[in-house]
Amino acid sequence: MKWFIAPLALTLAACEPSTAQTDQAAAPYDSAPPEITEYMPQPAVLVFSKTRGWRHNEGIAGADRFFAEMTAEQGMGLFTTANGAVFNADQLARFDLVVFNNMTGDTLSPEQERAFQQWLEDGGALVALHASGDDSHGDWSWYDESVIGPQFIGHPADPQFQDALVVNLAAKHPVMQGLPADWVHNDEWYSFDSAELGDAVPLMGLDEDSYSPENLLYGPVQDLRMGGGPEGHPIAWVRCLGRGRAFYSAIGHNHTSYDDPIYRQMLSNALLWVRAGGEDREGCEVN
Repeated sequence: MKWFIAPLALTLAACEPSTAQTDQAAAPYDSAPPEITEYMPQPAVLVFSKTRGWRHNEGIAGADRFFAEMTAEQGMGLFTTANGAVFNADQLARFDLVVFNNMTGDTLSPEQERAFQQWLEDGGALVALHASGDDSHGDWSWYDESVIGPQFIGHPADPQFQDALVVNLAAKHPVMQGLPADWVHNDEWYSFDSAELGDAVPLMGLDEDSYSPENLLYGPVQDLRMGGGPEGHPIAWVRCLGRGRAFYSAIGHNHTSYDDPIYRQMLSNALLWVRAGGEDREGCEVN
């Protein structure tokens, strides 16, 4: 959130800036890959939470806990790291799924970005959460434009966190199966510059009449309404890239999101769907 100003530090206390935020250019990329035990169970999940923008400590902790519980239940391996040097062909080959857990800022070198893009397009699986779709990823144009798509323009303030009605936009999609037609959730609600997702499939949207989509305290955009009903304000979508699959959800600022049984079910469904890539195109196209 590039337009945050110091007097509002208490308002956005949950968005703690990383120490590198004030001078991203001065911070080097990680160059020494982390050590990963040869005994890591397979299949395995890589959860990556490096930040060079805002650091959502609570959301990162909540997602880490969720994936630790999920992988334990399913007998999968898990590796969590903030070391971007893990994005190399040899180590990525050990993982079936990568999670961008509130990743922000210019976290990967161009070589590391290329390694991840190749891995994903060759049949990898991505789950990207909340701030992984904010406006801090412009340095990585492929990810910013081809994976995420619409540009983050802001979130409400005063109050920052609100209950809102989340609407199921794709009840027949595998990711949304078993979820209700709508439900109330509390989060920091993102708005984007467009509801046009290209070849992505929208999964859930916000009823803008159920909360206050305004930010009257700071930033260039005050009225954050996208209009057009829940279909006009998507907050989760999936897309296929090559033989790989990606899922993005704007939910996940706070750890409490990962305690919500409906959202946990959605994430579990998403993990299954993104891992079933390859030549299978089920759920890749808007019906």
